[in-house]
Amino acid sequence: MNENDFAKKLKPWLERGAAQVGEMQATRLKAARLRALDAYREPVRVMGLALSHGTVETINYSIVQRALLFLPLVLLLGALALKSAAPPDNDLGELDAQLLTQELPPDAFLDQDFRSWLGKSQF
Repeated sequence: MNENDFAKKLKPWLERGAAQVGEMQATRLKAARLRALDAYREPVRVMGLALSHGTVETINYSIVQRALLFLPLVLLLGALALKSAAPPDNDLGELDAQLLTQELPPDAFLDQDFRSWLGKSQF
């Protein structure tokens, strides 16, 4: 059963009920209907999708609010672009050159006894 068939079956029942409604009740119903039509808003579109259910339907986004929705994404992309454009902090070749030109051999830095001796001699 589609909407048109349902409406055709429901219409006689509604008309019978409307005939029994008094003038005061009809005025109140008409006022309620007008208030409901005033409160109706078009569905909110977020990234091209129309959201018609839930509380999102009642939100009316301004231009500033729409811009703030995309602000975290823009900041993240900007930070990643700056990080990739910056020169590397530690050049591995330079670090190797510093280790090899020191007075101590590189194996000395790997020896645990030497590290403990360095720790004792600093105090």
